[in-house]
Amino acid sequence: MTSSPDATSPAPEAAPTAPAPARRRPSGRAVATWVSLVAMCGLLLGGMFLPVPYVIEQPGPAIDVLGEHDGERVLSISGAEQYPTTGSLMMTTVSVAGGPGYPVTPAQVIGAWFDSSESVLPRELVFPDGQSEEETSLRNSADMTTSQQDAVAVALTALGMAYHQDVMVAGVLQGGPADGVLEPGDIVVSIDGQSRTTTADYQKLTRAAPAGQDLTMVVRRAGAETTVQVPTEQVDGTTRMGIVLAPGYEFPVDVTVTVDGVGGPSAGTMFALAVYDELTPGSLTGGAAIAGTGTMSADGQVGAIGGIRQKMVGAREEGARFFLAPAGNCDEVTGHVPSGLAVVKVSTFDDALAAVETIGTTGSADSLPTCGS
Repeated sequence: MTSSPDATSPAPEAAPTAPAPARRRPSGRAVATWVSLVAMCGLLLGGMFLPVPYVIEQPGPAIDVLGEHDGERVLSISGAEQYPTTGSLMMTTVSVAGGPGYPVTPAQVIGAWFDSSESVLPRELVFPDGQSEEETSLRNSADMTTSQQDAVAVALTALGMAYHQDVMVAGVLQGGPADGVLEPGDIVVSIDGQSRTTTADYQKLTRAAPAGQDLTMVVRRAGAETTVQVPTEQVDGTTRMGIVLAPGYEFPVDVTVTVDGVGGPSAGTMFALAVYDELTPGSLTGGAAIAGTGTMSADGQVGAIGGIRQKMVGAREEGARFFLAPAGNCDEVTGHVPSGLAVVKVSTFDDALAAVETIGTTGSADSLPTCGS
């Protein structure tokens, strides 16, 4: 027997309900504590994105000096017979974040501390206090130009080719009086009709001129003399053109290195090897991919550089199997060599040349000195 709901059945009696407890309001102290915590978290979070006085060194590109970069041939030589080459002679670079105009944040610094391929340094060790972005660019450009000139001189000395020293424009300050008038690498022939033999003497001529007065300069550029009018300005009570003068050379060949966006002197060793390779029969590398770093002084000494750990990583990422490291950097090399990279210790151009010739002949660096030997 089935039944259906009875519409006339009485509704069940509702149970009595207890009164709701009164809601307790937070005390003023509790509110203040929560506000303080929220504010502190906001400050900490915001602080993670504020600039801090550090720089981060990261692996930069490894560039084959015997090849092309950004569609342009890196090394160009005219005025002498050149020979075909194979393999690679790579200059290595470091990408630096945190310099003037591009600061880093605490979040980036913390991330770099946990990345074995990066290094964190106080900014003043890399960029002196008060140095502007333009001044940094000028210094790097001047160092690169001087490095290239010394490297060419060392290579030509090894080849028995004569040249003589002169004074050159090593760098031009972006936005300075000489910007667009003079170029890095210009050889100074005279200033206001007067010729000198040293950098210091030409600087004296400039300082003696009235500020704001154009100076007539004769420079030798790409083998031809040209006369230019260079504006001047007064900086700290001294007449300046906004250039860096340095010892330079008059070579029997015209050597041009084109690597936009890269500055500093640390590619000198690889420049010297590449010039030597281009001007001698046969392939110096034997087809091997060889990278390296190190300053090159006019007397053929290989000098220590910064950021070698990052440079080794960058070289390996570009396919290098061998790496030439300055002997002065061995403490930083030991224990940080990337897998698959053989590092050779060099102290002079002769050491570097012998190492590349051995690798090119044997395909191995086993007989060569290392930082652990």
